[in-house]
Amino acid sequence: MAAITIVSYTGITAKANASKAQSAAKSAQSTAETFFAENNYYPGTNATFHAGATAKLPAGTVIVADAASTPVIAGWDTTFSQVALSCVTAAASCSAGDTAKNITGLRFAYWDPSGTPGIKYVYVGTATSGSTYVY
Repeated sequence: MAAITIVSYTGITAKANASKAQSAAKSAQSTAETFFAENNYYPGTNATFHAGATAKLPAGTVIVADAASTPVIAGWDTTFSQVALSCVTAAASCSAGDTAKNITGLRFAYWDPSGTPGIKYVYVGTATSGSTYVY
């Protein structure tokens, strides 16, 4: 009986964490769209995401720079409130694109621990699964 309870609890926890991670990514997506409507470019840094006039991330949600094409691994974000950012821009990095105000799309990566654990993505603007990204 104890084994059934532990397996069930683990599954429920994984689903709750997956929901929290997806919520953080969707919040980032919504904030980015509002920021774009106000500024005509997408934000490329955590500071810019938190500095918009009306487009601000919820407290506790953090945007981190993507270090590679698949930076999010199991255990990377134990709070499930961080989102890894990749940008579509003519600049050399998201930060440079933020300064140049020429980011046209974003990809948010987050770790989903439920079901078959893995990286999930949320796209904004011109970003697609086939886009070329900078970090």
